[in-house]
Amino acid sequence: MAILNSMFAKWKKPQQGMGNAPDVQTIQTSSPAQPPDAPQPTSTMQRYTQLESEMLRSHQALQTRPIAKPKKSGGFKKFGQRLIWIGVLVGIPVGIVYVANLPYPVIRQPVAKAAPLLLLPSNMAMDANFKQGQSSVEESRQLIESPTSAADLDRGELKLKEGKTALDAIPAWYIADWADYSRGYNYGWGYDWRFTPAGLQSARLKAGQLEAKLFQEKNAQIALTDAEGEITMAKAVFQQAVQPIDKKVAIQNWQAGIDRLNQIPSQTMAGRKAQQLASTSTRDLKELAGLSGGNEKVSVLIGTAEEFAKKAAETGRNPPHPSDRWIEIASMWQEAIKRLENIPNTDSQGFSEAQRRLVEYKSSLSEVRVRLKNEQESVQFFDSANRKLIVLFESKNLERSQALSRFMAINNDLEKIKNGTTVYLPAQKVKLEVQNRLRALQK
Repeated sequence: MAILNSMFAKWKKPQQGMGNAPDVQTIQTSSPAQPPDAPQPTSTMQRYTQLESEMLRSHQALQTRPIAKPKKSGGFKKFGQRLIWIGVLVGIPVGIVYVANLPYPVIRQPVAKAAPLLLLPSNMAMDANFKQGQSSVEESRQLIESPTSAADLDRGELKLKEGKTALDAIPAWYIADWADYSRGYNYGWGYDWRFTPAGLQSARLKAGQLEAKLFQEKNAQIALTDAEGEITMAKAVFQQAVQPIDKKVAIQNWQAGIDRLNQIPSQTMAGRKAQQLASTSTRDLKELAGLSGGNEKVSVLIGTAEEFAKKAAETGRNPPHPSDRWIEIASMWQEAIKRLENIPNTDSQGFSEAQRRLVEYKSSLSEVRVRLKNEQESVQFFDSANRKLIVLFESKNLERSQALSRFMAINNDLEKIKNGTTVYLPAQKVKLEVQNRLRALQK
């Protein structure tokens, strides 16, 4: 117990000057006799109670106090106020610059003289549009004036639209008052302003010329496509045609396509291609249609002969016809045959075609001549029968045998009239009457 008491005493009052070093003491044994002035030792239970009370007070002193909630500060409010002030400070100069750049000469002219720097945004926009317009128009000029394909024209059209849009963005009031706006830059501030009304007018004029050039190129391209398609179709029809009339129509269409190629302006890209295509198509036409060398005359002769034959066939429709008309028809067939007989045998293809047509035309001419002969003879027999009837009716005191012989002669003339002539139907009426008289006389 003495040891415990000594330890508690040391812990409660440590010796001064010893630091944290433990006290080294000599354990002494208790003696039965103590001096009278020595203090009485406390009991163990009292020391425990005292130590417990001290530890309890120390624990209470070390208990954590509850942390008070921080008071709401005005940080967010201050941040909002700062934003408002920043907006005001930035908005005022921006608003001034905006008002100064409004498109009103009343505002811009004084600003241009006093503080032209404020007009920098709008002037920069004008300068950018001017430069963009010039660049796009120049690029489109190179593509449209010297195209190598249809893609160049499409690209040139696109760049031309971009250039015109940029140039049109420069307002007219800016051009009218440009001198007042540029004076402050050139003299007051030393800024070299590259925009000029003359340059803008030149760019716009060039854009208009290119637009007209592009329109011509497009029309020429359409004409080239149509003519090329017509020639291709005519060539295919000619190669597949069997009848001469079909070949002739194909040749005519072929030549019409070549003529359309020659009408395309030569200064266009399509015109240059059209000239080459026309030369090639003409050569192919001569080779395929048998018109090489000087044989164009063969085609003309065949065509003329066909026209005469067509006219003769139309005139000879719906017979019977009088002799004069048959003579006219026969002359048309003769002219057609004459044209074909003039085709030389040096051109094998043209000559063979002419010989084939000659067979048809001569056959038609022969038929017309037969009809003409029948018409002429029938008219003569009918006239003869009418004259004999007149003489017979005027005769008096004729015997029965004489009258009978004369009526038989008239009937013979009427029998010789051919069917298909103009006098055949009238002759049949007269013939019926004459035969009735003959039967009466024979009774």
